[in-house]
Amino acid sequence: MHQTENVNPVEGALNKLFSTIEVLSTKIDELNERVDYMSSFVGLDVGEEGKTEHIEPPGQLAGLSFDILEKILPSKDANSIRSYFLRVLSLFRKYIKSIVVFGSSKTKTGMTSTSDIDVAFIVDDTDIQKFTLEQLKDRLFTKMAEIARDFSDKIHAQAYPLSEFWASIIKPNPVILTLLRDGVAVYDTGYFVPIQLLYKTGNIVPTKESIDSNIENAEGLLMLADNVLTTKLTLDLYNSVVAAGQALLMEYGYLPPVPKEVSRDLMVVAVEKEKVLTKDDVEKIDDIIKWFKKIDHGELKSVTGEEYSKKQKYSREVVDKILGIIQNLREKKGMPKPAIDKSLLKTAESNSDKYNPQAK
Repeated sequence: MHQTENVNPVEGALNKLFSTIEVLSTKIDELNERVDYMSSFVGLDVGEEGKTEHIEPPGQLAGLSFDILEKILPSKDANSIRSYFLRVLSLFRKYIKSIVVFGSSKTKTGMTSTSDIDVAFIVDDTDIQKFTLEQLKDRLFTKMAEIARDFSDKIHAQAYPLSEFWASIIKPNPVILTLLRDGVAVYDTGYFVPIQLLYKTGNIVPTKESIDSNIENAEGLLMLADNVLTTKLTLDLYNSVVAAGQALLMEYGYLPPVPKEVSRDLMVVAVEKEKVLTKDDVEKIDDIIKWFKKIDHGELKSVTGEEYSKKQKYSREVVDKILGIIQNLREKKGMPKPAIDKSLLKTAESNSDKYNPQAK
């Protein structure tokens, strides 16, 4: 029969304590190594009195050059951004492939005491599978900006995934080419400086695909601008006159009509009955409503700036007039004037197809 060995409880407790102490000791050793590592990272000067020796960052960090920062930035800014880089690298050293300072801080063109310090981080994204490229870029930008706030409000950081950086070289991207032309690598693990050398020796040239891509972008931006003018801005004018007309009708005790019935009800109530608006005022409102509907239904394909300015002027005139009427009505009733938050645009629409104004 197997005989169970008796274990002294005190001895067991001591063994457990010694085991814990051993684990803590290992952790302390790791921490000390980290402190020594970070000490060399910031470039401590050590040695006998009068004989200093500068400790270079080990291994991958040998590419970190603080001397460059002192040459291209004022001393205060150089210290701030140096500390910023150290923080970022201490958190993400595994992924940071290059850190580049560029823009006016490097070229000195148009630089003032309040100019941004433009920084680009090239980040290895090849083993990151949880996010899309756009999600990764957004997360990186947010994190880099969040860390920057601890050091200086002048730091303007951009993060470029390594795969996108390479793609921008194969199919030259103007932003990356600017980085290669004007950038100074403060930290590099062999990804940025060789490519910069290729660029400066004329070995990176625009391709047919990159030219086509730029033209496509230009065309797309113009189409977007046209779309904003013909839909978004005209919709805002439409909503403004509809909301103002509905507000006036409600002030007189009527339920708000659907947008297509606003001008008709205003003609009945505000022009013929109450005589606070003119026929010309209501016709301006009706003109804007019908104008937008033509755009919305595709009958009107484009809008000129002159035409928009004219409609915007009409909208401002009738909205201001309606506001004045409501303020006068409130004053006569001893009520406070409408509280207006100009940052908000509120619209009121009914689902009814037809509405006949009827006082409450």
